[in-house]
Amino acid sequence: MMQTIDMIIREVHAGLWFLVVGYYFFIFIFLLFFRWRNTRNPFQFAMAMFFLLLAIGRVFYFVGDFYADPRSLSSTLTPFLSDYDFWLMAGSFIQWMALATLSATAGFMIIGKRWAEIGFAVPAVIIGLILGFVPLDATTRGLLSGGAGAVYALFIPLLFWYLAWQSGGKLRRSNILLGLGFFILFAGRVIHAIRYPMADAMFGGSVAIPGVIAPGLIVIGLILIATGNEWGQTV
Repeated sequence: MMQTIDMIIREVHAGLWFLVVGYYFFIFIFLLFFRWRNTRNPFQFAMAMFFLLLAIGRVFYFVGDFYADPRSLSSTLTPFLSDYDFWLMAGSFIQWMALATLSATAGFMIIGKRWAEIGFAVPAVIIGLILGFVPLDATTRGLLSGGAGAVYALFIPLLFWYLAWQSGGKLRRSNILLGLGFFILFAGRVIHAIRYPMADAMFGGSVAIPGVIAPGLIVIGLILIATGNEWGQTV
């Protein structure tokens, strides 16, 4: 009975993450071929690359989470793949490079200097290199990924809210919505990074609730980001 419930939960989790990956690819295609192709706006291109890298990184996470991580299975099941660390490290590196791309572009948009572009990107690159190439125990990795993710959950939205404060009209509403969307998206990423400690502390060791909350928040964030981006084009 418990094995059946475990499999049902796994399928729900997998379905939600499939939705997230599909939405990532959809926004990438939309921004690259329907926005940047017409406007040649570097921000649109950077956003497209951001979502492409998120999608690719999430594919690695998906394989690791559902086919290589023994903690995601009941005690009676064995992971299909044995090398969980490879998938986790590859996914972490790619997704932090996505954050570096977005941070660099946002920094250049706000300050307009090359040093700002580099300075905003460097922390994300360093974190990505550590998570991608340095062997870490699960607790350290979770704290670094979750802690740094929490910082970016505030940093990136604040950049858009600053742009909203500097602008007006529909552009202001667009930036407010983009900031809110990224805040919710990163909140989902943080919950995913700390899902096991969160499950132990709050849900009796079950990852079912944080496992559903994380992709659910990400989908909501993506909807807000897509809406905010569309509003920004109607100014």
